[in-house]
Amino acid sequence: MCKTRVVALILILILLLPTAIAQDEPVIYIFNNSGTLQFDAGGSDPDVLQRVQDHIAEQSGVRPVTIVPGGAASATEQLNLLLGSSDPVDLFQAPGNGWHDYAMAIIPITDLLAEHGQNIMQVIPEQQWDIMRNADGEIMGIPRSTPTSPYITWVRQDWLDELGLDVPTTWNELEDTIEAFQAHNPDAMVATRPQDIRWTTLGGFTPNGHSNWLDPDDGHVKPWVLQPGVLDWVTELNSWWEAGYFFPDTFTRFDAPELFRTCNLGVWMGWYSRITLITPQIESGCEGIAWARTSITTDMGYIATARPQNASAYVVTRKAENPAAVIQFMDWVYSADTTDNQLTARYGIKGEMWDYLDEETRLVNPDLSFGYVSEYMLPNLNVEIRYSLDDPSRAWHVEYLGGQLIDLGDAKWPFDGGLAYNLSRIADEAPTLGDITRLLDEQTILFITGQRPLDQWDDFMNDLERAGVNDWVNAITAQYNELGGV
Repeated sequence: MCKTRVVALILILILLLPTAIAQDEPVIYIFNNSGTLQFDAGGSDPDVLQRVQDHIAEQSGVRPVTIVPGGAASATEQLNLLLGSSDPVDLFQAPGNGWHDYAMAIIPITDLLAEHGQNIMQVIPEQQWDIMRNADGEIMGIPRSTPTSPYITWVRQDWLDELGLDVPTTWNELEDTIEAFQAHNPDAMVATRPQDIRWTTLGGFTPNGHSNWLDPDDGHVKPWVLQPGVLDWVTELNSWWEAGYFFPDTFTRFDAPELFRTCNLGVWMGWYSRITLITPQIESGCEGIAWARTSITTDMGYIATARPQNASAYVVTRKAENPAAVIQFMDWVYSADTTDNQLTARYGIKGEMWDYLDEETRLVNPDLSFGYVSEYMLPNLNVEIRYSLDDPSRAWHVEYLGGQLIDLGDAKWPFDGGLAYNLSRIADEAPTLGDITRLLDEQTILFITGQRPLDQWDDFMNDLERAGVNDWVNAITAQYNELGGV
């Protein structure tokens, strides 16, 4: 059934090629699982899509055909069906653990980039290509992700102003700020998410933050939880819990917009867009609400840990009949000289479906009523931050993307953040890894919230050893050494 749907999608899209053969244009087939279409799986209006495709073919010299993931099957299942069939697919985003999982289905693109990808190589910084290289040094894909610092502590600027306080810069000052907020508003609270708190705070208590680390005693690379200082971190957060700082549901599930709408959130320790996107939605109900981004330190350094780039990539398949055309198309989209091309891929035909309100500042006003939903856009943050939208609700968010999100200056960089680990191989070599990560997630929260006594921490370390953590250590260490870490 799934294969039938994929084949049907391809047949429909082939109908959009009436002039391709006659004009002898190279045709490429894109399985767009980049996330661009996650809310528009129905695709564009067919007539509009045809017009945009014709325009892009004329401008780029390549005619792209997009296969839109959709239906009951997951995008990954549909992709795997395509790769295993005789149906065409030339370009896709390697999902999950990145290009490693598809190494047998894709080709190196080092030479293709040298010949056809000058814009791509210029727009994406040099250091972001390291994780794309295999053991032979060949580039296996075009980076999808970038290093960022998304896990930051935010405090209410309006409350600071009312109380005559400065933005805190140390952990002790942050605690004093929380105490002052709660004296000012007894309902004031701190919130985070279970998956965020390690990234946001662990750097203040451990040498490497939320990162693997090299144990000098035995030369092994070990996961974050085995670092010196993790117990100190858990103990400190437990003291915050006991003091009543935290929102009671912060380590379970909660609706973030509803939490923000209470107007009682004084400190947010987590993913940046909860601040930049939710605040404009609720500020009319929380008069004067404003936030300050902090740079908190302890004696161990910055408390936040930067999020390294992963191995997700746009890759060219072995099935591709014209790999050079694939890179030529991507190079056109990622033009270093103009944002016109990426905006055409994103919003359609310039002057009709979008235009600049201010070309110098690249302020854009798209008309979404045409029904084009960005089938031809393969995003990367390095190009996405080169323009802004005429949308007050997203203005702060877009500004943040191009500035403080990519500023890594006030967060710890992971010890091995630049290494291209094959995560699937690690999972194979540590068969209980899923159980270990679940144990970590569950027990850490139990310690923080006092449901498991802190004097049982050594027992927890023994639990991890019995669960197979040493297999995880050995798997990480083997690849670290292979990748030139030592």
